[in-house]
Amino acid sequence: MSQKVGPFGGNKGHAFDDGVFGYDDVKKVIVGEDDHGVIYMKIEYVKDGKFETQVHGKATETRKEFELNYPDEYITSIHGSYSDVSKYNSTVVKTLIFKTSHGRTSPMFGKTAFFKTDFVVEGKGGAKLIGFHGRSGDAIDAIGAHFFASSPPLKQLQPQGGNGGSAWDDGVYDGVKKILVGQDGNRVSYVRFEYVKGSISIPHSHGKRKQEPKEFVLDYPNEHIASVEGTSDGFVTSLTFKTSKGKTSPTFGNVIGTKFVFAEKDFVLVGFRGRSSDLIDALGAHFGPAPPTVPVPVPAKKLEAKGGNGGAAWDDGFYEDVRKIYIGQGDSGVSFVKFEYVNGKELVAGVGHGKMSILGTEEFVLDFPNEYIVSVEGCYDNVFGIEAELVTMLRFKTNKRTSPPFGLDAGTPFTLEMKDHKIVGFHGKAGDFVHQVGVYVSPIFKS
Repeated sequence: MSQKVGPFGGNKGHAFDDGVFGYDDVKKVIVGEDDHGVIYMKIEYVKDGKFETQVHGKATETRKEFELNYPDEYITSIHGSYSDVSKYNSTVVKTLIFKTSHGRTSPMFGKTAFFKTDFVVEGKGGAKLIGFHGRSGDAIDAIGAHFFASSPPLKQLQPQGGNGGSAWDDGVYDGVKKILVGQDGNRVSYVRFEYVKGSISIPHSHGKRKQEPKEFVLDYPNEHIASVEGTSDGFVTSLTFKTSKGKTSPTFGNVIGTKFVFAEKDFVLVGFRGRSSDLIDALGAHFGPAPPTVPVPVPAKKLEAKGGNGGAAWDDGFYEDVRKIYIGQGDSGVSFVKFEYVNGKELVAGVGHGKMSILGTEEFVLDFPNEYIVSVEGCYDNVFGIEAELVTMLRFKTNKRTSPPFGLDAGTPFTLEMKDHKIVGFHGKAGDFVHQVGVYVSPIFKS
């Protein structure tokens, strides 16, 4: 099973993807660097027992290599950072560190920076890196990887209860869609599990159906069983199911005897096993990795941009939240903005807007997920020699604090906000300066 992660970094350069060549492994990585970061990568791959090489970025004399003990050792993760580099007028990869299946860590390649964004490229369950992808030109603009796991890791939890009846094992599926539980007096006498494999529903039933069973239905594929609680006195006497959405089923049966719990962190139930005859003598379970969370689209409203009518329009769209803001100033006002967003567990680096000056950028970092922006204040004004009005100052207010003003507090003031909403995206106009700024807002859901 192959998994593609990333890339992380900037949006310039040309896209590359070594994963399309179907490599089996990585034998060696050679990294070139300059004073600004990682600018070159040469990777020696293995395919059908033969070695092949791929090269990305711009060759340099300053190179370091990291060789693996192939075929026994492989890369399991990449730890790195990226930031804006004025020389390339782009966001580029600043540092790279590789970690392996033998617990080894490579030296750090590249040059670190005070203002940077860290990232980790990693497959699930210690999967093997089999190919890099990303963007490159005069430097390595962005990096990601393909990982391969021969089979998903599974955890088998032993049946709890008695030793009577006949053993059974339903096997492993994608998930559970419905559960029916029947009773006979104080004990569970019947279970029926409706599993899903691909687009097919596969039922399995055990025990003897005596009374009309009660059912528990899950919102599959959006909901999975996260844990099972039960009791037994030599037979299973009660069962309760909890889901990945925090929902709890009714308690089926009577809570009598010794308590047991089936649960594994970051795993969900994918199959049952046990023993039964006329009653359910014992119950066990198979757990597999939890599927990735799909970010729920955020209902957002677009508020009109404020400022002058110069430059070209830009629009980052909207996300779950804003994590970091980069602001560059020129002699006359705000010359550059860039925003880093969050979508689910993914960091999304927006594109820079405007032109970065020799002064570089300042940062305003939010304490996500505890902090969010509730309003943007600013000013715009006419500046001699510039045809259209430009944004001269920006200031950000969060639910916890107010940023310092970035730029000159002069000109026509404006505020971008909506009551009981937070800011989740930006749009506007920019050329050599930032001429307009607007926002997307979404409701604040208070728990």
